[in-house]
Amino acid sequence: MAEGLEGAGAFKIDQLVLVTSTGLSVDLLTSVMGLTLYEDIETSCITGTIMIQDSVNLASFGPIIGQEYLYLKIRTPSLKGAESTIDFSKNVFIVNSLSSRQKLGRGAQGFVLSFVSQELIKDQRTKVTQSLTGTWSDIVKKMMVDYLRTKKSVRIENTSGVKKFVAPNVRPLDIIRMAKEQAVSNFKDEPTFLFYETLKGFNFRTLASLYNEKPVLNYNTVVPGSNVERGLINVERELQTILDYEIVSNSDSLVSYRTGVYGSKLIVHDILSKKYTTKIYNYHDNFINEPHIVSGVTENIQEFPTVSSLPIDAEGNRVSDFPARTFLLPTSTTNNGFDAQHTAPNNTNPYRPYEPELWLQRRNSSMKQLGGALGIDINVHGNTLVNVGDKVIVNIPNVSAVRGEVLDNFFKGPFLIKTIRHDFNMTSSPRKHEMTMNLVKDSLEKQLDSPLDNREPEADKAVGQEDIEYY
Repeated sequence: MAEGLEGAGAFKIDQLVLVTSTGLSVDLLTSVMGLTLYEDIETSCITGTIMIQDSVNLASFGPIIGQEYLYLKIRTPSLKGAESTIDFSKNVFIVNSLSSRQKLGRGAQGFVLSFVSQELIKDQRTKVTQSLTGTWSDIVKKMMVDYLRTKKSVRIENTSGVKKFVAPNVRPLDIIRMAKEQAVSNFKDEPTFLFYETLKGFNFRTLASLYNEKPVLNYNTVVPGSNVERGLINVERELQTILDYEIVSNSDSLVSYRTGVYGSKLIVHDILSKKYTTKIYNYHDNFINEPHIVSGVTENIQEFPTVSSLPIDAEGNRVSDFPARTFLLPTSTTNNGFDAQHTAPNNTNPYRPYEPELWLQRRNSSMKQLGGALGIDINVHGNTLVNVGDKVIVNIPNVSAVRGEVLDNFFKGPFLIKTIRHDFNMTSSPRKHEMTMNLVKDSLEKQLDSPLDNREPEADKAVGQEDIEYY
């Protein structure tokens, strides 16, 4: 993988050119101080910033007004093929703002340019007003190709059921957001769709498909100097070394109750038949039927919830037995279960209805877990091999004065890369590319102990009317 690398975190900029609204082309290689790129599986497009040292007052004489094009091409030395390069020399970034402009010294000033993928700019000036028919995956493809006119790679997971709705003068990415919330995959009826851009292209995929991928890299903490062999640094091991880490989140039970992670109730009212149905979601009861990161989907590896199934009251209820959040949504279906709002030219109803019972509660719980379950930030040497949405193996040592387990019980094994911040430092010697990644997981390799006699403590005597004081 890393044979012949110049050094972990090494990079070369082949192109860094700014083209202003007047057509002026400026090579920024000699004036750039730092460059940052952001990837996030909850964000539709890549964003970034570039810090410039300016001695010719380019900001005014260029001028830079937030309508510039940024041509960027960065590669990891000695890596071969497409995986070695971050290439935005054809699908260029668009500068959207200039900020932090200040004097640095005599005859020099500094400023920061913010830039975004051009699809985000196109989205802001495009509205969709038409009837859309097809599966959600067909509609997403139409938004990307016909409206945003992207030339980048787009990976779209197939969805089930033909839908029809009228787009009421909304932006293409708003329609895609609607699609990811309501779509159900052909693969195991998964409702956990995400839409995001990586440095390699766009993705419309479920968590199940991401969990089913093989881990890309294996990150470990090491003793400084242990990656040196016969006086030479083992660059491949350096690329998989955790420079620093911070455990940023464990699950918050208060938030999990309120947001419906543990349990929820869905009431669906059919406005045509005037009937309603109720569905209860239970985290523990549904866990075994849902894909999680430890086992993926096809691998036969046993995994366990991150939440204890400890009985918390005398009735034996678990935290998931309380549907603490209620959803109330309308639908309109025919007698045979199709969409009653839209008809085909032959006066039939072949389209799938709203059907929130297929996606809402499962998706809500999974997405909230992604944001608030087991999370860790790690700082590593930068490379072009990993992107958000990839799986990696992380092994954090057990921090204890007592000899026992070598690795932390929670923060080991497979994690999903949720966000990446790529920092290219031009002022250090040598210049370095580092990444700060937020990693999350939603299952454990080892089951949590759940004794039957450890319910929530409560007072022996109940509060009576005589115990209440009034003021």
